[in-house]
Amino acid sequence: MSKDYQIDNSGIGGTPYLTFAIDTTADKDFVQDDLDDNFTACVVNDNNSVGMGSDGDKLFGKVVWVSRQLQEGTVIPALGAVQARGVARFKFVENYEEPVLNKGVSVFGDGRVISGDRGFVIAIDRVAGTCDVWLG
Repeated sequence: MSKDYQIDNSGIGGTPYLTFAIDTTADKDFVQDDLDDNFTACVVNDNNSVGMGSDGDKLFGKVVWVSRQLQEGTVIPALGAVQARGVARFKFVENYEEPVLNKGVSVFGDGRVISGDRGFVIAIDRVAGTCDVWLG
């Protein structure tokens, strides 16, 4: 295969996105800086609410947007949009239960993923520290 041709399936089949409230638990919420740094792996933590979860929790999807509107009395966005199907690209934790091709992933609890049971890893970029996951 030519080195000039790059396969990039990230985001394919991901719409429509789902709307959720953002977890207000300290260090488990999502803010724009997390998304900018590609710390986007989330779990469902309450009714219609997503957060970062804890090490080994089941991945729900990828937070792709957070609102500018904040939850009252906080600096945490009120809402977020989540990609829960299609191909999503996640940062993974290097040198700790790294994702494996043809296997699933779980959350690490900080917006990154580790080897687990959700989805199907279709590509790993060790230089960038990311993996592409078919969420279904």
